[in-house]
Amino acid sequence: MNSILSEQEKQFFKYLPSPLCVMEVNDNQFRLIALSEGLCNYLDIDYREMPVLIRNFNNYRDRFISVKDQEMIVMKCHQRKNEDRIKLRFPFHHPNGKNVWLLVNGYFRSVNSHQLCYCQVIDLTKEKIRFDVANAQNDHLATLLNDILSTTQTCIFWKDDKRRFVGANKAFLDYYGFPSLKSILHKTDEDMGWHNEPDCFMQDEMRVLNGERTYRVHGKCIAKGKERDIVASKAPLYNNGKIVGLVGSFEDVTLEYRQREEIEGLNKALVAALKNEEKANVAKAEFMARMSHDMRTPLTTVIGLSEKGVEDTQNEEDYKRYTYIKKASEYLLSLLNDILNVEKLKSGKMTMNNEVVDINEIYGQVEGMTKPSATEREHEYTIIRPKGTMLVKTDRRWVMQILINLINNAIKYTPRKGKISWVITQEEKEGKIISHHVIKDNGVGMSDSFIKEMYEPFSQEQNELSHSETSTGLGLSIVKKVIDMFEGDIECHSILHEGTTFTLTIPYETVTKAEEVEFLHQQEDYIDYDVLKGKHILICEDVDINAQIIAMILQKYGMTSEIASDGNEGIEKCRHNQYDAILMDIRMPNCDGLTAAKRIREFNNDVSIIALSANTYLEDIQKSIDAGMNAHIGKPIDTKELLKTLVKFIR
Repeated sequence: MNSILSEQEKQFFKYLPSPLCVMEVNDNQFRLIALSEGLCNYLDIDYREMPVLIRNFNNYRDRFISVKDQEMIVMKCHQRKNEDRIKLRFPFHHPNGKNVWLLVNGYFRSVNSHQLCYCQVIDLTKEKIRFDVANAQNDHLATLLNDILSTTQTCIFWKDDKRRFVGANKAFLDYYGFPSLKSILHKTDEDMGWHNEPDCFMQDEMRVLNGERTYRVHGKCIAKGKERDIVASKAPLYNNGKIVGLVGSFEDVTLEYRQREEIEGLNKALVAALKNEEKANVAKAEFMARMSHDMRTPLTTVIGLSEKGVEDTQNEEDYKRYTYIKKASEYLLSLLNDILNVEKLKSGKMTMNNEVVDINEIYGQVEGMTKPSATEREHEYTIIRPKGTMLVKTDRRWVMQILINLINNAIKYTPRKGKISWVITQEEKEGKIISHHVIKDNGVGMSDSFIKEMYEPFSQEQNELSHSETSTGLGLSIVKKVIDMFEGDIECHSILHEGTTFTLTIPYETVTKAEEVEFLHQQEDYIDYDVLKGKHILICEDVDINAQIIAMILQKYGMTSEIASDGNEGIEKCRHNQYDAILMDIRMPNCDGLTAAKRIREFNNDVSIIALSANTYLEDIQKSIDAGMNAHIGKPIDTKELLKTLVKFIR
């Protein structure tokens, strides 16, 4: 051991178990002065050989430490300035042939004008391996993350706590047309000038820097000279629990927003069109209601006078004339009803008025109404239908209209002395009464082309009988829509010049025992028209001839009457006189029937008010009831219905 060290230090080093050494550092190199027994053990050197190692260190130290690392050690020692401590890390070739990493913690002090460094030697090999593995993993993750950021189509960026860009992926740079990250590094959105309204973006990012997260916030930006729509999501970046910046991503949704704007524009246009159509439909409905009233009013007169003429005349020629007038008026009324029904069915406002009926009785009524026409044409008319009573719940009017339409068509479009058959079978199935009808004729038939469109309104087949028969082309359209409303089914088989067969199924609701008892009780009630004698009736009707016809009917059954030409006159008469009932026309000038009824109910709740109207749909009836009326009768007035209603409601 060199004489630079004192004997005491030599002894101290000799027995130290720790791996320690002493070096002298001069201008160009360092040399070994002493090694502890612990370091000798680490180097697999016998401590007794230590003096030889020290003397020959300069000859073979390159075997242990590379020249480059030796230069690094000398340089680090000289660069320590005034500090007396140094820390060195370098690779070391162990005498056993292995490469290890050493950490040297050095302490400098001057001994007899020599600069000595007392060094603690620590093997860092395991730590270095772990560090290298971790570094490799981090490098792999960094490479993977970079690959992900470079390949994703989503624009991603990150900023510092001053909102300055510190990074962005390739998609971001490509979106704005930047060649490299340098174009945006350490700049804010405001510096880049790509937002027409930067305040909202600034406020959004300030919230994120305060700990909030945002998700798909819509905004606009300028990219490559064009305004674009984007949705951005942002989150704070943390380091040791402190927010140091933010990370964000955005997607271009320009196409989506343009399409949305177009759809919104189309929706607005559609809503406007629907409103206009609704207005047009309302105007159309009002027109149809006025037309119905205006046509039914004279029809009421014509039918009423023709009925009275048929009843009163004793002259055969006059009887024929009145009969022809009555039939022509009834046809005109059926034409009007068909037009109104088609409009209601098209608008979806037609409703079912289910009531308890004897369906077999209805079939009998249809037979009675269609048989005269068949007899007049000398047809062989065969009807096979159930007998007895069969109570169901259905809409009487629509069932009759379906059957009468189909049977009348068979009668009309079959040449004289043809064959007509109507076969009915019924079964109970799944809680309903299902009726099956087969209506068959050997008439002119229909072409295949017409069959495809026969349910369209105003469709008519051109044949040898079509020019001689009056028809609107609405009957089959109404039949099909009503069958659909019943949730039934209709099929047609027809061969031109051979005949037609319609097969239809109509479901009816079953009745409860209580409904059956109530129906049978009503059927047994005897209508005593004598109770009407002496009753005083107010007729509110603006068409004088119609009022006179009603007055004649009332007089025939022993009643007296007064006439009011509008609602206001009717209100005043009711205010100053006593009446047993009021017959109230709905459409009148100055004050209509609904308004008049409401005002009468303000001072008189006892008198029965019966509406007279050309409109007989459920909504029309409900309006009359809501106005305070007791019943609603359709025009032209059916005498029997009028009398039954008066008997029911008169007080």
